[in-house]
Amino acid sequence: MNNAKEPSTRICMVVFSYYPRDPRVRREVEALVKANIGVDIVCLRGKEERRAKEYGKVDVYRVMKGTDKKEAILKYVWLTTLFGILATMKLWFLAIKKKYGAIQIHNMPDYLVFVALIQKILRKPVILDLHDLSVELFKSRWLGRISAYLLPLVKWVEKLSCRFADEIITTSSGFKDKLLERGVQDNKVTLVLNSADQSIFRYQGNRIFRIMKKDVRLLYHGTVAERFGLYTAVKAVSIIRERFPGARLTIYGKYDPTYFEMLKQAIERLNLADCVFLEGWRSLEEIYTIILQSDIALVPYLCDDFMNLALSTKTFEYVAAGVPVVASRLQSIEAIFHEEDIHYCIPGDESDMAHKIEDLCMDPVLCRKLTGNAYRTLHGISGNVMGKRYTDLIRRVLKVR
Repeated sequence: MNNAKEPSTRICMVVFSYYPRDPRVRREVEALVKANIGVDIVCLRGKEERRAKEYGKVDVYRVMKGTDKKEAILKYVWLTTLFGILATMKLWFLAIKKKYGAIQIHNMPDYLVFVALIQKILRKPVILDLHDLSVELFKSRWLGRISAYLLPLVKWVEKLSCRFADEIITTSSGFKDKLLERGVQDNKVTLVLNSADQSIFRYQGNRIFRIMKKDVRLLYHGTVAERFGLYTAVKAVSIIRERFPGARLTIYGKYDPTYFEMLKQAIERLNLADCVFLEGWRSLEEIYTIILQSDIALVPYLCDDFMNLALSTKTFEYVAAGVPVVASRLQSIEAIFHEEDIHYCIPGDESDMAHKIEDLCMDPVLCRKLTGNAYRTLHGISGNVMGKRYTDLIRRVLKVR
């Protein structure tokens, strides 16, 4: 009989990202630990991080230094290929000692799944966790800057990677529908939404809503790149600041360096240096505290083939904490949250976003209604629900109770 304090079995995750900074990887790892399943992680190493570190039942192995800079496509392929080679070697060495029950690979990129080639040959189950769909993301991020001739290659790699994996996890119903359209079997795909960790993002039902005629605190956190629409949010602030003195927008996150410079120039050009602030990355615990100190959260995504399918993690976190949300009207988020939950605006339209912000500033009854409805909607897709769905999948793959 296994000691209840010791994991009954282990899996190994491989991710071209950082742990514990990557929120999806962190949520999944914590769900597995609660289920008494041990986890090893092969990942990138950030500044001042140790090559190997234990986090309770989680062992982390950082095989190469990462970079926060946005890389050109060829540099990105080189870095991910190098990581794949190092991760393959590390996984093979660890697997000899630890006898993993399964291997889970997180994209991006898809071809990292072949890090588990030897384990696949040895009949170990391989799980591919598709945080994003490569084809749509490629078109959104790179296609206008490089030759379209690479797109068929991206499609072929995605298809091959999905065939190689025994199980596939993805993050939105739109992503799942696309995979099924491309021939992936329905029973091979499990939908695990990036819902908020409610042990961190706790609902504040006693939040006081009031008419706000000044000092409105707006918030965005997450990735800061062109497709996330922060330029629209900045221009919306330039509209509302005349009516609402002291209004301020604070942006936290990981920045695309080129887009960061563009935002800085826009802030200077619009004379918004005293009301738009570009801050850096913060931990989930820090973000929760910041949310509690904010009045309105913004999700200003632009509309394209990728963003119309991608589901915003930050929306779940705002809803879980009980802050009203102004968000771009996109198919992915509308499939989850209805008009009674989120105050929607037209993607890329700063005037409409400003109008929707003004609505919430002047109508505390609307704010309370939206936050209450959104939280009730969240109940059926909470972090706990998604965590159980994920661990049920892993238990089935591992053939353990």
